[in-house]
Amino acid sequence: MKKPTFLTFIIVLISLQSYSQDIKDFNMPPNTVFEAKLFKKIDYSYKLNDESLNEPIEKNYLLKFSETQLEEIKSKDLIIYNYYNTANNYFNNLSKSVKRKFTVKELWYIYMYDQKLKNKLLTVK
Repeated sequence: MKKPTFLTFIIVLISLQSYSQDIKDFNMPPNTVFEAKLFKKIDYSYKLNDESLNEPIEKNYLLKFSETQLEEIKSKDLIIYNYYNTANNYFNNLSKSVKRKFTVKELWYIYMYDQKLKNKLLTVK
């Protein structure tokens, strides 16, 4: 069996570095464990140019939490509450045209995993 070369070691090191930088660029909820094997990169930016999309404008972005649950979270874990409250404010500040083009699930994906598109959506009128 051949021993790994120095070049192989460098390539692996660079790959690990770029992989860890990608994870740092994510905006996942506090205490969430990233599972790389389950993650699939999706580029939703194409939807910005699709005029045929017509999602409902009014959406419940915090589907998994009721008002009561959010208040409980607020009293127990302010960091998690702030994460979801900030996310909800972000979604509510998106323009109507953005809300028409993306589902709640897609917007959450963008919010957590695509920071470049997340910031761009705020600028769309």
